[in-house]
Amino acid sequence: MKILIFGNIGSGKTTLSKKLSKALPDWEYLAVDDFRRELSDGSLGGDSKAKSAFVKRITHDDEKNQIIECSGLGRMGSSVRKRMVKYDGKTTILILMVKVDTCLERLSTRVWDVPFPENITRGNDLVYKMDKFFQSDFLYERWGQRANTSYFQSPHENLVDQEAIL
Repeated sequence: MKILIFGNIGSGKTTLSKKLSKALPDWEYLAVDDFRRELSDGSLGGDSKAKSAFVKRITHDDEKNQIIECSGLGRMGSSVRKRMVKYDGKTTILILMVKVDTCLERLSTRVWDVPFPENITRGNDLVYKMDKFFQSDFLYERWGQRANTSYFQSPHENLVDQEAIL
């Protein structure tokens, strides 16, 4: 089984994924930012290497349970979708629907320790850009009709929302 956790920057994907990983200790937890920290030097080539390693780690083996965390958008989202086409096991997709103001508030205290290339938009501008996709049917159209897949959208504004998801 695969659990994919998608959401905007600052939506709480990492916080939720780590708690879920503790609750499911036999599951492999994959986060694109962890691959960036490990494999990228902040260049476009390093970022591409990290993203490629992340996607390749998503297995088609139904015996390998995985929690997969990324925004679900852009080229990365497309790459994950293409990789998942070969997987026909059970999949749960959870979209964290978080207000822009909440994301921005969370980002105001974030320590940016992920090596991103300088020309990649990040921070507040990207939150607004990505929110347009989360407010549309884009992710549902991309993932919602997939066989053996449960698709959920959930608020993730506070600890009560987080506990309800878990």
